[in-house]
Formats: sequence, structure tokens, C-alpha cells
Amino acid sequence: METVLDIKHRLKVVKIRFFDTNKFSAVEAPVFIKKDDFIVVETEKGEEIVKVVEAKEEFDDIESQKFIRKATKEDLKTFDKHIKEADRYLSICKEESKNLGLKMNLLRAYIPLNRTKVIFYYTAESRVDFRELVKILAKKIKMRIEMRQIGVRDGVQMLGAVGVCGQQCCCSTFLDKFETVNVESITYQNLPPTPAKFTGICGRLMCCLAYEKENYEIRDYLPDIESVVEIDGLSYTVKSYDFINEFVEFSSETGEILRLKFDKLKEKGLLKSKECGSCSGCGCGK
Repeated sequence: METVLDIKHRLKVVKIRFFDTNKFSAVEAPVFIKKDDFIVVETEKGEEIVKVVEAKEEFDDIESQKFIRKATKEDLKTFDKHIKEADRYLSICKEESKNLGLKMNLLRAYIPLNRTKVIFYYTAESRVDFRELVKILAKKIKMRIEMRQIGVRDGVQMLGAVGVCGQQCCCSTFLDKFETVNVESITYQNLPPTPAKFTGICGRLMCCLAYEKENYEIRDYLPDIESVVEIDGLSYTVKSYDFINEFVEFSSETGEILRLKFDKLKEKGLLKSKECGSCSGCGCGK
């Protein structure tokens, strides 16, 4: 029969979120740890308080952090104290970097629970020589100083922002990781070729362009625009795709417009053949 001690030593994997970067990760923790708990983990930055956002048995990646304990009231008090202290250090760092004429955008200062160092997160368009800045900060703060340059997308994830949709940016609320989004993502989804309309707060293409990518995979099998196909013995020119309503528009030699649903294209043999990985040249339209 399983004892209380056995249960306490049984482990599961929980999904956690870091307070300094807003990034997600996973760690093995005792089975009694549940969603919304605050726990202390050991990372390369030192001991950190993180929040458990999911408590499930399966996650793809378990990072190098190690579970230490469930956060105590003293841990939380220390955490709050460090936040206020880090804010003061950030103001000092901003002032000194300005005096030195450094072209860097300082975003956040962070002190781990066990005070191993003070980490300053910043963005910059190019490499920054902050050696003199670190010397000045070390004398004023009297702690180990670490400067971490991050990307602009990471910066928005860290601080949060409201997107053009009127909602909090996805990266600062639920995104586990950044997907690759490029100009091809716009044309692939039949959107207007105007990248400026699809640029997020960070100045990069919006993450949400990747959400519906799978819905447009049939594009690889559709007949090319302006190609001529035969339908029921007549010649038609492919004019446009409508991925929302799932049809292709054709024009006959006499100007007659014909719209066929995607599923009808397969029936009429109009989908292009392409290897799908499980068969060869089947034209299945997956």
C-alpha cells in the first residue's frame, strides 16, 4: 500500500512560467504541486520563484531547471522585495547608460531569490560595449552584474503590449515559443502583399499569421492561378481562390463564372498530385 511518504516522493512534470521573461518551460515536481502554485526552482540564473500554469503528466521538453521546494511566505516576501530593489537598479542603469551615450533600450532588471546577481535585459540594434557601464554599476550596486541582450519579440513578451486586435499580445499571454513568420506567410494565405498591415508592436510580422497556416495547406494542390483546366469538357481559366468559403473561381472562354468547392475539385480530378509523405503522388489534398 502506498504511504504518504511515497506520494510526496512521486514526481510529475509541470509547466511553469518565469516572471522575469514571461517565458514557459517545464520541470519535474512532486505530485502534490498543482496549477497556480508558486514554486522555487534552480536555474543557471540562481534560485527563482515561478508559477505553475499547468500540471500534466506529459510535456515534450523538460529544461535543465530543478525543483527545490514549494514557495513559502518568506520566499514570496523576498521576491516582492527584490522586485522593488531591481526597479531602483534599473533606474540607475538607465541613467548611467544615458550618460555614457550607449544606444540600448533597457527593459527590466531582475534579482534571483538567492541574490546571485542582478540581470539587466535590454534590446539594441547592434553590439553594445557596456564594459564601462558594468564597472560603474558594480561600484554602486555591489552585486554581480549581468547584461543580457534579447530580441525585440522577446522584449514585447517580457513587458506585454496591446496588439491591433485590441487584445494583449499573444507572446505575453500564452505562446510557448515563437513560430517562424515571414512574407511568404502573407502570400500563402492569400492576404494583400502589404507587410506593414501585418506588423506587430515589436516591428516583426504578427505571430498570429502562423495560427491558420494548416488551413491553407490545400493551396499546394490547387491548380495555379491563370492556368487552363478542363471541366466537364469545357476549358476554364483559374481566376482566384477563396480560402474562407473554400472554393476556386473559374472563368470560361465566354466569360461565364464558375465556382467549385474544394471537395468538388477532387471529384473532378483538378487537384495537383504531390507526395504527402505516406504515399507517392496521390493528390489526396491533405
